[in-house]
Amino acid sequence: MSGKKAQFKIQQMAFMVIAVFFFFILVGMAYLGYQYKGVQESFQKLQKEEAIRSLQVLTELPELSCSEEYLCIDEDKIYALASKKDYGNKNFWPIASIRVYKIYPSFEGKEILKCPAPECNYYEIYDSKQTNIEEYATYVSLCRKVRVQGYTYNQCDIGKLSVGVKIAEVTK
Repeated sequence: MSGKKAQFKIQQMAFMVIAVFFFFILVGMAYLGYQYKGVQESFQKLQKEEAIRSLQVLTELPELSCSEEYLCIDEDKIYALASKKDYGNKNFWPIASIRVYKIYPSFEGKEILKCPAPECNYYEIYDSKQTNIEEYATYVSLCRKVRVQGYTYNQCDIGKLSVGVKIAEVTK
């Protein structure tokens, strides 16, 4: 009789060990799920910070910037870049799109007119044709050289530099 009792105690202890083992597996899976969510949030935050930093970098690029001022884009340069159809290798730009809008005085009550065209107010410098992108923007000065009665000066408008980045797809 005591042999059966001992065997029952061994079975009871084995089931208890298995139950504790499954409990720790469930706790471990919940912890990993929580950590995975944190990694995804961190990735999206880093992506956003990179896009915002790229706005400043783009305004300082020699291909786009004015030489005299901070956060100034040379409109003559972006006009030349926007008129080229093949500008923008996928490996050259680490972003999905670059657009420049004339905000003032060209945007008042007008529809968006893509450059190069007379009286245009929108420059598309680069577009990778990606879907699922989010755009970040900053205000800049859009300056161009103007010559009036023998004098050359910078005529500046207010513009908006917009950078699109591909949003990471969240998998669950």
